[in-house]
Amino acid sequence: MVDAISADYFVLASFKGEFEPSSEANLSADDVNKMIGYFKASNTSAGDFFGHSVALSGDGHTLAIAAYFENNSASGVITDKSEVNGDKDGLTTNNSGAVYLFSNSSGKWVQTTYVKASNPGAGDNFGESVALNNDGTILAVGAVYEQNSASAVGVITDGSETSDDNGGEAFSGAVYLFNKNNDVWAQSAYIKASTPLENGTFGVSVKLSGDGTILAVGADEQSLSGTSPGPGAVYLFSNSDDVWTQTAYLKASNPGNGDRFGYSIALSDDGATLAVGAYQEDNNVTGVNTDGSEIAGDVAHTVNAGAVYLFNKSSDVWSQTAYVKASNTGSSDNFGYSVALSGDGATLAVGAYNEDYSVTGVTTNSPTVHNIDDGATERAGAVYLFNKNNDVWSQTFYVKASNTEEEDGFGYSVALSFDGARLAVGAYAEDNSVTGVITDDSEVARDVILESDAGAVYLFDKSSDVWSQTAYVKASNTEEEDGFGSSLALSGDGATLAVGAPQEDNAATGIITDGSENGVTGTGDTGTSNNAGAVYVY
Repeated sequence: MVDAISADYFVLASFKGEFEPSSEANLSADDVNKMIGYFKASNTSAGDFFGHSVALSGDGHTLAIAAYFENNSASGVITDKSEVNGDKDGLTTNNSGAVYLFSNSSGKWVQTTYVKASNPGAGDNFGESVALNNDGTILAVGAVYEQNSASAVGVITDGSETSDDNGGEAFSGAVYLFNKNNDVWAQSAYIKASTPLENGTFGVSVKLSGDGTILAVGADEQSLSGTSPGPGAVYLFSNSDDVWTQTAYLKASNPGNGDRFGYSIALSDDGATLAVGAYQEDNNVTGVNTDGSEIAGDVAHTVNAGAVYLFNKSSDVWSQTAYVKASNTGSSDNFGYSVALSGDGATLAVGAYNEDYSVTGVTTNSPTVHNIDDGATERAGAVYLFNKNNDVWSQTFYVKASNTEEEDGFGYSVALSFDGARLAVGAYAEDNSVTGVITDDSEVARDVILESDAGAVYLFDKSSDVWSQTAYVKASNTEEEDGFGSSLALSGDGATLAVGAPQEDNAATGIITDGSENGVTGTGDTGTSNNAGAVYVY
């Protein structure tokens, strides 16, 4: 859709072999808003946070949307729409969570499946994280606060978690895997950490390789020493002949309690390159380090500056290959809060949503520019782009919003297309009141701060190795505190963008494609379901 907006259109009339073109015209703002897909849950309810996390399959035909505070007490995979009528047993399971699956096989999106955990429990937050493989046949769902500790260690495929859930390890977490065969979804595995620990937060992040045979799971507060929060960890699992096994357990080279290693993760298409964010890491160094000096040199002078760790798998052995810091490391920047990799694992995007430099736009990595941080726009945010050439990583671009302002949170979420040539950046607290997609840079002059924390997404494209902003994306029904851009996903070709606004408050249900959510036609945005959530597809 974004590519279509920037084009000019004309009508070509034909009569008796002669052709006459009309004048060229652009799409109007109203036309653009009507082109935006507006997705709501089939059972919209206040406080569900539908859109907290989103995932698109690589082919762009399957969309997973999580509502991690959804309360239905149902379990398993539901396709009969019974969730619309509420809880069949009259009970609720507060904040158990749910995932909604949508399919687009003929140019029209439809909800196909409503997914719950096999053992839903209050406060499990099923849907904290979601991931899909390239063809949309494998779904991974993290339930970061799931509490089972019985015989549930490792990978379980016999369904015993449903009868053996004793809730003995608070917030230990779990991951659920679902497979689609002959258009039917079913849970295929229930995965716990090899050592489930209280407050382990296993499942805070999940990622699948392109073919769905490799799964990475973050546990950002995991600790083997009993401290809370611990330094964090990442678990790697592999599927061979339909059997999942844990293959690796990764820690930072310089682990520190509270670093949140594993809060964000990204996996290359072949599953051989892994990026791990630790957004509260405290080291004050800058740039890319490969000599291991961070182990001895971590002096904790820049609290919550953040870091990213790069790992590679060779001959089935994982090893850390780089320790990545911002070029302008600063306290509380939260570098690594979000991470994304291109399909080949050679381009890395890192979000630092609390970074506070006041510049705008895209610039190359220059010490005279980036290492002199004026700190004038608190929590404005930034994104850093790194490239690997001849196995050497280096920062290549420093990305800011076109309308940088305090507390916008630019970099809260990031996504890259498969070829690494399109970047989407979420700024969940951006305040502009405009709607739709803007490609003429007018947002710079029109940012009047009328809708506090409404949110925005910025699209950047690379041409001839130069990055530039190509679109500024808003909701079709922009309102304050919707958190548009809190989550986002790109299809492999970068042509489809899904954006979560988990605090959107319309009471509508289902998929709306006539633009009525913006109040121009139909019932508009009722605003009666606080934090129900919505997702927008472009």
